[in-house]
Amino acid sequence: MNKYTSALAVILLSASLSSIAQPQESVFDFNALKNRAQNLAAAPYQPPDKSLPRGLQKLSYDDLRNIRFDPKAAVWRRERLPFQLQFFHRGGPRDGRIHVNLIDGELVEPVLFSKDLFTYEVKLSGRLPDDLGFNGFRIHYPLNTIEYLDELLVFQGASYFRALGKGLHYGLSARGLAINVAGQLPEEFPEFTDFWVERPDSDATSIKLYALMNSPSLTGAYQMLITPGEDTTMNIQVCLFARKPVGGLGLAPLTSMFWFGEHSASRHGDFRPEVHDSDGLLIHTGTDEWLWRPLSNETSIKVTCFADENPQGFGLLQRDRNFSSYEDLEVLYQKHPSAWVEPGSGWNRGEIRLVELPTDTEYADNIIVFWAPDEPLTPKKPLEFSYRLHWFTDNPALPPLARALNTRIGVAPEYPDAKKFVLDFSNSGGLDPKHPEAIEPIISLTNGTLKSKHLQFNPINKTWRVFFYVQPIDQTQPTEMRCFLQSDGLARSETWTYFWNP
Repeated sequence: MNKYTSALAVILLSASLSSIAQPQESVFDFNALKNRAQNLAAAPYQPPDKSLPRGLQKLSYDDLRNIRFDPKAAVWRRERLPFQLQFFHRGGPRDGRIHVNLIDGELVEPVLFSKDLFTYEVKLSGRLPDDLGFNGFRIHYPLNTIEYLDELLVFQGASYFRALGKGLHYGLSARGLAINVAGQLPEEFPEFTDFWVERPDSDATSIKLYALMNSPSLTGAYQMLITPGEDTTMNIQVCLFARKPVGGLGLAPLTSMFWFGEHSASRHGDFRPEVHDSDGLLIHTGTDEWLWRPLSNETSIKVTCFADENPQGFGLLQRDRNFSSYEDLEVLYQKHPSAWVEPGSGWNRGEIRLVELPTDTEYADNIIVFWAPDEPLTPKKPLEFSYRLHWFTDNPALPPLARALNTRIGVAPEYPDAKKFVLDFSNSGGLDPKHPEAIEPIISLTNGTLKSKHLQFNPINKTWRVFFYVQPIDQTQPTEMRCFLQSDGLARSETWTYFWNP
């Protein structure tokens, strides 16, 4: 009997046998997938068929929420394996289609669509085709308790995916690749079209999958080893093949939402103090400097570039974990994950590029960060690289220095043409409250004049507060600011960096 069969006899007969083709013997590994991607890149691009029956075309997002995968039909549920798969139905705006295959040793078998895998609380007109396929899938695992298999990871839409660490709720997303984000050419969204998932052992603590990417410009082979936990990690290997020269390439992209925070000029009439999935970008440069860039939501597109060579890491972090900072009982922003990219092989010269798009709603992902390599991708030279992606609540090693906790901006009555910036840093080694005279805030400006600065220890929450006043030189250009705490000639904090539009 097929290993995908469900626990329910009715589903076993009507769904499983119709939704799994007969297995075929085939050796499948990352090399085989790279060969497939390379052969695909040598052929002209064929757009995927996203046509839907009329009854599915009219479905809304609310309608799709009323079509649910039956958990009793989950892949590997009958075997009670620690990892199980569930699928998303196609319809309405979710017209994309993926193909999912299961690997068991040398056996590879596709998972085929069946209406019996879903429960429908919405009326559909007409018959659903047997080859409808799926819009995405999710992996379940006992992340928080052994009694329940939580959602761990979701693949849905283009090359987007989201994952969770223990105790967290979905927030920001990752992508397989980005092309022409906020560039001169229209943005291109490569798609994961095919997946292969290896059957885990009964005591497995990791699961491996493969994904094939396709787009007008390129193809890609991806291998991902996912290990859930407090810090859920994804070891990712990638090989890209170009159909034509590709500029504007974005590796290991992260996508998030920032509507407003404590330093924002407006709360958009909302009652909550802050609304964001991430509050800042952290960078660990190849020269061992730690940079912290608070996110912003302004009236125009802002693109910030951090040139580097062999970066040690970057990520979008949700540092503020206090409920009182958000006062949201539904979305629970304080429980949204941070994501950290730890580069492996194939990272040379380039820049970490942060794109901040204006938004007037919390429902739009307006923050994108990625690595933009200096060398373009060409058909004659495939690009191979690897990285480890972390999904977590906090990590004291990011960074192993004092952190920039808060950024506040106000008027400066003493200096009418200036702005007042107030930064809070956490306490750390080398910052002795008994000897504040030994600590100095190091502030540098581009297109700005520093009018005054002052450092004060906050005995209430054991933090350090830096006050300084900045007067722009050219009101038509942004002012770049950097600040870190120093003692004994050594940096004791990460470097706060900010771009202020006067």
